[in-house]
Amino acid sequence: MTANMATDKVFYTDSNGRDFLKRVRDYRADWDLQVTQPVAGNYYPVNLGMYITDNKSELSVLVDRAIGGASINDGEIELMLHRRLLYDDSRGVGEALDETVCVRTACEGLTVRGNYYLGIHKNGNGSRWRRTTGQEIYSPLVLAFGHENQEEWRASHLTKATIMNPNYSLPPNVALITLQELDNGGVLLRLAHLYEAGEDADYSTITKVQLKDMFAGKTIKAIKETSLSANQGKNEMKKMSWNV
Repeated sequence: MTANMATDKVFYTDSNGRDFLKRVRDYRADWDLQVTQPVAGNYYPVNLGMYITDNKSELSVLVDRAIGGASINDGEIELMLHRRLLYDDSRGVGEALDETVCVRTACEGLTVRGNYYLGIHKNGNGSRWRRTTGQEIYSPLVLAFGHENQEEWRASHLTKATIMNPNYSLPPNVALITLQELDNGGVLLRLAHLYEAGEDADYSTITKVQLKDMFAGKTIKAIKETSLSANQGKNEMKKMSWNV
């Protein structure tokens, strides 16, 4: 995808669907890069999306699967959906990356298709679209089906319910990551702030979540703040000391 934008070698790719990291073509901040692979050396993992920007506009692309992304030339976004080689390229795997799909005796090269979501915004206005639309793509609703008699199921099960106060909703810059009932009768709750500091004028701010409204009709006896993996309390966490 090519746009008439003066991007000055800079583009941004996401890190595991969370923060967006600044990338500079043919440059590493930690060491003096000697460019020997001008294409492969500028490719980065893309799980959610990538974008380029200049002093006027932002061009963003969101993806529906993990792929590779780069901006080899200014104003360009290049995405590698699938890589296929008919011959070994002597890069270490010892075989050609030639995946095939066979039906009986007929074999064809593996075909991969994906969806791209394109956004064009004024400079500084693209983050809200990337976060809201990106959340729908990155964490979609999952449909589940069962083989049940519809009348019998409705007679014995509650088909409409909410644990939250019907008049309450999470702030637009907060996402519910985990809501899991534990064996001890407690509930593991993980919330994520969707925006980085300085990413959006309105939503890159401290926000509040009302737990009483999230668990309406329930009595919260105690709250314990833990590490992200929930295997220890926050007050038990110790900062690692690294010998570098």
